[in-house]
Amino acid sequence: MSKDEALGYRGSVRVRLGGSAVEVEGQLHGFFQPIDGSYHWYGRLAPDERISAWVADRGRAPVEISVGADTPVPARLGERNPWGGHRVTGTGPPPHA
Repeated sequence: MSKDEALGYRGSVRVRLGGSAVEVEGQLHGFFQPIDGSYHWYGRLAPDERISAWVADRGRAPVEISVGADTPVPARLGERNPWGGHRVTGTGPPPHA
């Protein structure tokens, strides 16, 4: 697992939906958008059938994402990509330090 400010985050990510949680590998990046004054972050999650089932049942599902002991933050899951993973996006503090 590595964190690097310039490169974002790559490592284990916990995805929560309702009372369920899944640990998957993920890559997260972000940027400050001066137009709206918010930090926007995005990334992709490794393939996981449970996450795919959530998206199939709920569409672009709102979830919570966290890394390690960091506080979970709101996010949205996107569609399944050609490699079987999912895009994730959020606005506000990222899920990693």
